[in-house]
Amino acid sequence: MMLKTYIVGTMTEAIPLIKQDLGADALILNTKKIKTGGFLGFFQKDKLEVTAAVDPEVKQEMQVQQVEFPKAATSVTLEIESTAELLQGIKRLLAAQEVAVDVQGELLSKLLSRLKEKTDHTLEIVHQMAREELMEMVENNQSPSIVTEPEIICFMGPTGVGKTTSIAKIAADYMLNKDKKVGLVTADKYRIAAVEQLKTYGSILNIPVRAVETAGEVLVALEDFQDCDIILMDTAGRNYQQSQYIEELKRLLPLASKIQIHLVLSLTAKYEDMKKIIDNFQSLSVDELLLTKKDETSSVGAILNLIHHYDIPIRQIANGQNVPNDILKVTPSVVADFILEEDNHA
Repeated sequence: MMLKTYIVGTMTEAIPLIKQDLGADALILNTKKIKTGGFLGFFQKDKLEVTAAVDPEVKQEMQVQQVEFPKAATSVTLEIESTAELLQGIKRLLAAQEVAVDVQGELLSKLLSRLKEKTDHTLEIVHQMAREELMEMVENNQSPSIVTEPEIICFMGPTGVGKTTSIAKIAADYMLNKDKKVGLVTADKYRIAAVEQLKTYGSILNIPVRAVETAGEVLVALEDFQDCDIILMDTAGRNYQQSQYIEELKRLLPLASKIQIHLVLSLTAKYEDMKKIIDNFQSLSVDELLLTKKDETSSVGAILNLIHHYDIPIRQIANGQNVPNDILKVTPSVVADFILEEDNHA
């Protein structure tokens, strides 16, 4: 989507400029009165700031340049401005959630395409359309897991993202809701009391726990857990923007046909940092992303960005410290609720 802002005296002056720069399919998104020039706040002139946009892929039936704008506002101009204000509201909401610009553009383009087919544009209608488009975007971009019934799930991620607590929640889910026998393995030898923390969870849930440091010890632990339906493996949190730490993980992993790698990322992190970590993990073929700390941030656009930019499914989001409750299954409806601030999942 191409955006351009004009400072003009009247709307009549803006129309030919918009047509010349953006073409016949341009749509006026916003207009507002401003003051320019003057000296020390005096002798300022009233001007009109007009923001227009065009999407080359969307042919608008509501073509701005074909409308004759008299000095007095007509019902047509009011309708255009009303629609533009509604779209601007959605755009501001997406920006506040830190949804990436390209993802915003795709969603707004689809909304524009749908709005040209309706005349009764209200806040409720546009909001519902945005929700439907968000859900469709999530559904179309969420790829299925390659390994549907893993024997081992290995959790990796930076330090402090909440891997150990999330593992306890997932272990409880396997036990209580799926009736699976679970084994826990921890290779986190760097963080103080990490092994004790997992053993505490294991004791509460009545799950066996093994601490390992080498690939050989991992194989021994897996042999001990042969009667388990699923084994959840914790790893040390490191700075995985540095590739050498990922090489250490590679040497630790067993050669198993049904192993899943889940990369754990915090929603409090910068999206650019998330991208760099994911890119560094490409050599390990990440099967799923697990996002944590939903409860510690007010902007969750990274969820939609990751779904849109990466072919890695996101199945769960942790939104608190309580075990086993504070973890959500990711669905199109849940993501749409988060982005549109209809969060009933806290």
